[in-house]
Amino acid sequence: MAPSPSRLTGAFTTLKDTILALIDPWIFLSLSASYLPTTILSLLRQRRFLALLGGPLLSSEFQSVWFGHFWSRAGPQVRSNAEANVVPLLEGRVSKGQVVPKSEAHAPGVGGVVLEIGPGSGMWVSLFSDDKYLKDEEKEEQGGEDDAEEEGLSASWATITPSSEQQQQQQQQQQQKQATKKVVGSRQRITQVYGIEPNYGIHPLLQHNIAQAGLSQTYTILPFGIEDIERYAPQIQPESLDCIVSILCLCSIPEPQKNIAILYRYLKPGGRWFVYEHVKCCSSKPGGWFMNVYQAFVNLFWPICLGGCQLRRDTGRYLKEAGPWTDVDLAQPPKEQWHHTVPHIYGILTK
Repeated sequence: MAPSPSRLTGAFTTLKDTILALIDPWIFLSLSASYLPTTILSLLRQRRFLALLGGPLLSSEFQSVWFGHFWSRAGPQVRSNAEANVVPLLEGRVSKGQVVPKSEAHAPGVGGVVLEIGPGSGMWVSLFSDDKYLKDEEKEEQGGEDDAEEEGLSASWATITPSSEQQQQQQQQQQQKQATKKVVGSRQRITQVYGIEPNYGIHPLLQHNIAQAGLSQTYTILPFGIEDIERYAPQIQPESLDCIVSILCLCSIPEPQKNIAILYRYLKPGGRWFVYEHVKCCSSKPGGWFMNVYQAFVNLFWPICLGGCQLRRDTGRYLKEAGPWTDVDLAQPPKEQWHHTVPHIYGILTK
């Protein structure tokens, strides 16, 4: 029996999607390569001849400048594509690799003292602005409190002034209510953000974006690597951080397994690590063997063209093995099919 037209159409669509997905990383690499002439001219104007002599294969300085030019174009588009995942993540509204309604969330959102890993040019710093992301929620809560206050005032004509014991009970109930608000998939108020970014060349743009987000008094740049936190940032003590945020950055940090374990020590018990990272392909999935080989081939060129970014890191395992966690909700988004050359892990780990 001949296959039906609908089956043929479905098979063709699947084949087309697979081919496009496999071609996609090469399109991204070619876009990066198009910035090579701009990079060379920039280094010539600045008389940075040693970087030019090393070239893209030998000079990390050349790669850094090259990536900076490319990312000024590609970064905003990457943010636009990822924002629908990242905003709910920082609200705590993620479960099993998917965005969930606030009523189904089981972790508090980002808040308190926060460490952002690798902010780069500051592509995500605006997400830490309480003025922007707490505004609507606090209006809603304030409206509920005003209604309750009006009810209390109207009822006060028929009641006597509460005793000190009753006042104490009311205060305890209010505190419990405030604590409950923190565990229903909501942003909390952020008191301090540290952004650890060792690339000095990108600090002026990062500082500009911090100011644009209204975070100049809240956001502090740490101009060194993770391994130097103890030496240069005494204000960050072990078990002092409420939250760690890593968004598409653990792919390029040095010694990832070691440095992730270092970061774990600074997270306080009950603290949360918010993760959106790309990782190596999973061998156990259908097509996994082929995708592992294909991803490894792409990765021969990827770090050179994209500032040291690595496709083949087992970041999920590094995070899980960093130390004991009370809750690990980390998964690949179900919508990512087997032919994704750059698959992601997405979720929250609670210490």
